[in-house]
Formats: sequence, C-alpha cells, structure tokens
Amino acid sequence: MTSTTEERVRISAVSRELGAQLGDPEWLARLRGEAARLADELDWPDSYQSRPWKYYDARSIDLARYPAEQDEAIAVEAPDGVTVTTLGFAEGATAERLAASLGTAVAPGTDRFTALHYALLREAVIADVPANAEPAAPVRIRRTIGGQQFAAPHTVIVTGANSRVTVVEEYSSDGADILAVPAAEVIPGPGSEVRYYVVHRWGPATRSFGYQRMLGAERDAAFQNLQLVLSGRVVKGQMESSLVARGTGSELLGLAYGRGEEYVDFYTLQDHIGPDTRSDLLYKAALRDSARSVYYGLTRVGLGAKNADANQENRNLLLSKTARADSDPVLEILTSNVIRASHGATAGPVDEEQLFYLQTRGIPRPAAEAMLVWAFLEEVVSRVPDGALREELLGLLEAKVRGA
Repeated sequence: MTSTTEERVRISAVSRELGAQLGDPEWLARLRGEAARLADELDWPDSYQSRPWKYYDARSIDLARYPAEQDEAIAVEAPDGVTVTTLGFAEGATAERLAASLGTAVAPGTDRFTALHYALLREAVIADVPANAEPAAPVRIRRTIGGQQFAAPHTVIVTGANSRVTVVEEYSSDGADILAVPAAEVIPGPGSEVRYYVVHRWGPATRSFGYQRMLGAERDAAFQNLQLVLSGRVVKGQMESSLVARGTGSELLGLAYGRGEEYVDFYTLQDHIGPDTRSDLLYKAALRDSARSVYYGLTRVGLGAKNADANQENRNLLLSKTARADSDPVLEILTSNVIRASHGATAGPVDEEQLFYLQTRGIPRPAAEAMLVWAFLEEVVSRVPDGALREELLGLLEAKVRGA
C-alpha cells in the first residue's frame, strides 16, 4: 500500500513537534526537515521494482499503528580515552564531528525507511575515538526497546588516524509489536581499524529494517563487521562498505540461527571505488522449522578500483523440510585489472556423508548432526580476533541453538 495523505501529514507534524521539543540545533533541524519532506514524497520500497526488496513487501506496513513516542533504554560502557555520548549531550569537538557526520554515510534519501528514521530521530549514540588510540576493552552499547512504537536507534562511530577500536552493540526488545529502523554510520580515519559487532535479540513481534554503511574515504582504513541474528520476527538489513580511498578494506560477517517463522534478509554492497582495495564477506544461516533467510549481495568493482581483491560467500544450512533459503550473490566488474573477484552460494541439508562418517565412529546421529551444525556456525564467529569476545558471542549463539 502506498502512503496515505493523512499518514504523510502525521509524519511532518510529528517531526516538527519532535524537533521543537528536543531543541534541535540549526544543522539538525535542516536534516530533520529534509527527511520529513522525503518521507512525505517517498513510498515504501516496491518488491517488484527494487531488487533488495524482492522477497519482502514493505507496502503492507501500516505506519499509523506505531507511535513515535520512543521508549528506549540505552546503556553504554566506554574504556578510557574514548568519548561515547548521545546526541543531546555531545559537546565541543565531538559535537562538531557529529554535525559533520550525521546523515553522510546513511543518507535520508536512501528510501522511505531512512527518511522516516531521520524525521523521527530522538537519540543517537556517538563513539568518538581520538587519533592513535587503542583501547584495551570494547565500547559496549546496549539498547532495550519496549512497547508498541516506531524506533529509530542511531549509531555514529568516528575514529582518528591510526586508531583501533571495537564496538559491540546489542539490540533487544519486548514482546510488543515494534517497527525498528536502526542506522549505523562508520567513518574511520586514515590507517584506523574499526571492529563493529551487532547482536540482534529482538522480541518475537519486532520487525527491524536496519541500515549500515562504512565510508572508507581515508587511506588504509579497515572495517570488520559482524551481524549476529538471534531472534526477531523480521530482521532485514542493508550493509554497505564504500571503499573510496586507496588501500581501504572491509570484512563483512553475518550469522543467523532461525527457528519458528523467523525471517532474516540481508542486502550487502561491497563497493570498490579506489585502487588497492580489498573486501571479504561470509554470511551464513542455519534454519529450523519454517524459518527463512534471504541474501542478495553485490560486489561492485569500479573503473578506478585497480588491484581490487574481493570475495563474497553465502552459505545456508536447512535443518527441516519447511525451512527455506534464497541466495543471490552478484559481481559487477568494470575493470579487468583485479587481483580477485569471486563469489559463491550454497543451500542444503547437513551432508549425509559427513553424518555417516561420524556415526561409524560411534557417535549417535542426533549428536553427529549437532556437531556439524555447530562447526558450520562457529566458522563465522571464529573470525573475531579477540578471544574473550569471541567466546562471549559463541555463548550467546549456543544459548539460541539450545533453545534457551
């Protein structure tokens, strides 16, 4: 369904009132006003015309069901040397960097979801990492959302030159009917490395439509991202790495374990723009019952991306006859001067030969299958270099697999 006139008036009115209530500075008022205008003009993404939305019809969403009165608790832990604050409390240089960054990586005009996100934005968490900083502990952001509502959590990570930082963000919600549109903007400085791990523990009625983009505009910046999906009625994300400057690189990781009728859908873009860029991607899903996963990934190597090195893999394990996985990795290569540009996808049940091999060693079939499923899942998390954090994430995954 397309947007009604009444709904559009409501968006504009609520957006203006919200900005006045929060006391928007001039730059934010302009951003919010432009987003509200776009939300008025744009319709929901069309599954017949937009390839990333092929399997999900957003036009069925009734926005009027979701009040914009946000009930969100935010808990932050930050190591020494890193400034982590929220939109309303950013000061000094951090406030200046926020004003220069907000809305630049994830644009309000991406589609109607992002327009609504900025039009109804209440709070953002900003992690500001100074040059040459290497905090020993990760930054932790925990967001808990409750009650039927439209939620727009926003995260900005900005780093100075030659810094190293790990940010772990966890989303959770209660059993209410929630429409969440989280956005994350990652803007690393030259020679810096950002590791950003996101844990999705949404409630059974929450639908989340997330947007994330790393803007690699500075030379030799590196980015590692993990999306760990443990629950949610619908978890759909658009994950992008824009490799603009020479030597930038990204590693995109995704892992979902689906039960019941859970639906996980990711669109990824590895966009090689500058020379000597590199990207790697591994997304996996293990699905039981009637759970479903969708993956559409585009690796684009532009004319100026000489010596690009790109890989993209999507693997799906179907653990019931009613589980379903759709996978479509795509390459778009505009120059012949590349080191590598590869992609692959698989979907199927546990390998019977591997099961037979384990059974011949005296392992019962259920235990043998559990071993193979765990090995399949563990491969993704094993790429997290921090041993303690890796074990923590594996513990969360194990609890989901065991049905806890």
